[in-house]
Amino acid sequence: MSFLDDLAEQSTAPTPSVDVDLTLNGNLHTLRFKQMNGLAWAAAADKHPPRPDIPIDRRYGYNLRSLVLAVAPDTGSRVEGDELVALTEDEWRQLFAALPGATVGRICDAVWGINEYAPEQAVEAAKKARRRLAAKSS
Repeated sequence: MSFLDDLAEQSTAPTPSVDVDLTLNGNLHTLRFKQMNGLAWAAAADKHPPRPDIPIDRRYGYNLRSLVLAVAPDTGSRVEGDELVALTEDEWRQLFAALPGATVGRICDAVWGINEYAPEQAVEAAKKARRRLAAKSS
């Protein structure tokens, strides 16, 4: 496929998402986070300068925790059967206050993973595939 063919396919592909299960009041709930538009992710990252003493912040150039917590309400929804239900700003505030640190950490990992880590890994996988193909054709 050509670059333009790939661009057209990518433009119509479903937006990647990731689910995070959590419990509230002993009941299981699922949040779904969709991948942000790349420009929106970059603009949001610009608003969260890295913490100088945190290696992952230095590597990516932004405060990972504050960024993902800031964008989670813009990208996340509650899953109710086959429906996605938006949470209000107040509900997000209450949710983050009610969750244990480990669950907040899993939300952070999911939002960061779908927007930063997964695309990075896709590039690395494509490079490896190209090298294997080149080696076979040599």
